[in-house]
Parts: sequence; structure tokens; C-alpha cells
Amino acid sequence: MVRSVSAALLFVFLAACSGPYSTSTVKATGSQRNLEVRVRAVELETIPEVISATGELLAEDQATLRAKVAGRVAKLNVDLGSRVEEGDGIAEIEKEDYELRWKQAEAAVEQTRARLGLGPNAGDQVDPQNTSIVRQAAASLREARLLNNNATELYKQGVASNVDYQRAGVALQAAEARYQAAIEEVYRTLAEILQRRSELALARQQLADTVIRAPFRGAITQRIATVGEYLAVNAPAVVLVRWHPLRIRLQVPERQAHKARAGQRIDLTLAQGSAQPGRVVRLSPAIEAQNRSLVVEGEMPNEDGQLRAGAFVEATITVDPRAKGIATPARSVLSFAGVERVFVADQGALDERIVKLGRRLEGDRVEIVSGLKAGDKLVLDPTDRFTPGLKITVVGQP
Repeated sequence: MVRSVSAALLFVFLAACSGPYSTSTVKATGSQRNLEVRVRAVELETIPEVISATGELLAEDQATLRAKVAGRVAKLNVDLGSRVEEGDGIAEIEKEDYELRWKQAEAAVEQTRARLGLGPNAGDQVDPQNTSIVRQAAASLREARLLNNNATELYKQGVASNVDYQRAGVALQAAEARYQAAIEEVYRTLAEILQRRSELALARQQLADTVIRAPFRGAITQRIATVGEYLAVNAPAVVLVRWHPLRIRLQVPERQAHKARAGQRIDLTLAQGSAQPGRVVRLSPAIEAQNRSLVVEGEMPNEDGQLRAGAFVEATITVDPRAKGIATPARSVLSFAGVERVFVADQGALDERIVKLGRRLEGDRVEIVSGLKAGDKLVLDPTDRFTPGLKITVVGQP
């Protein structure tokens, strides 16, 4: 029994000493020939400097459309998700009552105009002297003056009594007062026409307000009213939001807040695909004390409606589009236990470098923040078997 256990342990020891990571294998490989690798010279290239931030999408405008006039809903032309253009009819209130009020106000205007002798096609301007009420008062005034003149002459001749003379003078004063009152009545009627015109315009506006229209281009996010429901004045009918453009609100860390400027480009990271880039339009004047961040607002185009208000997003703000940096193929970076490393060729041997990675770039590349410098010979396809100091032969430099 003891002999069989010893034989098993000896077998395990010999197997371990003959594995791919054993010292004897590396030495044997090194003694036979150098490891062949492909390298690439590290160069500075244009990698825009960006700020990564998270935030949410907000509607640029949101409005709860309400009834301006009271009445029963006759039509509702939209539902959840309906897209409308500016001026489109959203809902209609029963308009029979408002049509009657409009006709009543129109009749009141014509009735008032008729008191001044104005026909349907005539304007509202009139000469008071040409109105019947003033002409009648003017005729009475001329008659009173004639009688007063005759009474004066007869009184001077001693034919008429003093009572008749004074009575003629009083009649003349009364005629003059009636004439002045007639002129004032004309002006009062003209003012009344203006009032009736205003009432007509108000009735016409109320009739137009029976149709609730979209104040801007957008989409319906909530339908509140239903057909047949009675809506009081200012009662809500639907909620409308503008989907293009959208507003994006981001939280930029305080340590990077000084780099943010209005007009900078904003790119979104979306699970469903790419979106058109936006731009920074507003910056908060203060840092929020709760999370030590700066609120930055941008504007994102959304003509196709791919983005939705209220969504959580990850974004990058390009603060320096001409910044220089180092990027390598992602396959040239080895990662283990949270440590990223690369190998470079240095005088015919491998040299290990611990690097700090930045963001992922197009073409399956990754940004190197630190650990490499321009001119280093980067090994393109390292493996876990590489060790520092291993002798190598460079076979290609793409």
C-alpha cells in the first residue's frame, strides 16, 4: 500500500516538471531557438479627449392641453403615441351653442349699425350730420330759431307779449340741447358698435376654441379625456411632448467640470444603436453639493424618434477633439486579476509593462492612458506563457 502511494506521488511530480510552464521547458526552448513575435511601433495619434457622464433624456417641451371653453367632447382625434404637427386638431368640443352665440353677436352688431343707417356692406365710419337723428334735431333747431326770431320782432313792435317772447327763447334752447344730444347719441352708437364688434370677436374666438389644437409638433404621452365627457374650462384633455429635439441632462464630475463648455459635442451610448451627436447648450452656475457634480444640459436631434424622453443614458462630451494619445489593438493587452499589461520588444527580449486603459475605440482598439510611450515596440499577440526577459525574434512589423 505504501509502495503504490509513493509511485503515484512520483508520477505527479514528474508530470508537473514536464508541463508547459515548467522551468525546464522554457530553458529548453530558449536553448533551441528564440520566440518569434510580431511587433508594432507605438505612435501618437489623434484621440479626442472626452468626459464620460450619465444622465437622462428630457422632453424639450411638454404641455397639458386643456379646454378653453366648456362643453362635451364630440371628437378625440389622437391616442397614446399619436404624432401631431403644429396646429393639428387634437379634440373637438360640441360647437352648436357657440355657433348660436356667434350669430347672436353678429346680429347685435348689425342691429346697432342700422340705428345709424349703415347697410350690410358699409363701413362703420359715418358723418353725424348725415344721420337721421341729427338731421331731425337740426330741423327742429331751425324751426325754433325761426320762431324765436319772429317772437323777438313782434315783441319789439309791441305785438307779442313778454311771455310769448320768453317762451320762444326757451324753445330755442331746448332745440339746441336736442341737437347736441343727437350728435352725442351718434358717437355713443359708434362706440357701441365697437363693443358689439368685440363681443362678436369673442364669440368667434370661443367658437374656434371648441377645437383643441397642438401648439407644437410632438407626440401624445397621455390621453385624459374621452368622447362624451363634459369638460369644464381649463379641464385637461391630453399631454403632448416635443420629441425633436430632446434635452439631455448630464452629471459631470467636479474634477472635470472645468473642461465643459457650451457648444461641445455630445455622443450617446445606446443599446439599440447609434444616435446623432448633440451639443452642450447650458451649464449650471453651481456645483451640486450632494454628488459633487456639475449639471450640463445638451440638445439631441431626434427626428426619427429613436430616443425617448425619460430614458437613462451614458454619454461622452468631447472637450478636445485634437488631443493626442496612444491606442493599441485590444488583443495586445493581457488582463488578469484587474491588472492590464502588455509586452514590448527591448533588445531582443520581452519587457512587461503595466498599463492603464482608457476607453474603447473603433476598430477593436483601446486607449492606453499610461504605461506606454511613443517609439515602444509593442508585441501584437501576446499569450499567458510570455515572461519578462524571454528571448525573441521579430518576424514582422505591420
